[in-house]
Amino acid sequence: MKGSCNCKSVSFSCGQEIRAIVNCHCNLCRKMNGASFSTYVVVAENELVLESSSLTSFKVSEHATKHFCHLCGTPIYNTNPKLPGLAILHLGAIDSDIEIQPAMNTYCESQLGWVNQIKDLHSFEKGLA
Repeated sequence: MKGSCNCKSVSFSCGQEIRAIVNCHCNLCRKMNGASFSTYVVVAENELVLESSSLTSFKVSEHATKHFCHLCGTPIYNTNPKLPGLAILHLGAIDSDIEIQPAMNTYCESQLGWVNQIKDLHSFEKGLA
């Protein structure tokens, strides 16, 4: 599995063993990533190889440190001291196709009310413009 940031200053590779794919609906992830929820791919931290790196780290809470490109701001992965040995990759940073789907939603108490209705929205193959 390979990934990178938007400006290609950060690139990484990782073994194929995915521990879990998780949608997180907590308020912190929503704020931290500017999205209605975040999808993460959980892998063993010792299998994450940073091949080129312009990473900056920021401790966003006692439970999460966010590692992101200091040039373009793309989030790459998080670490959590309560989950030692794991890297929580941001799905959007992964360039490889991932065949499996998320296995769970977490922090559903914070989930935005309309998220379950996404499948019912008008969908377009490309943007509107």
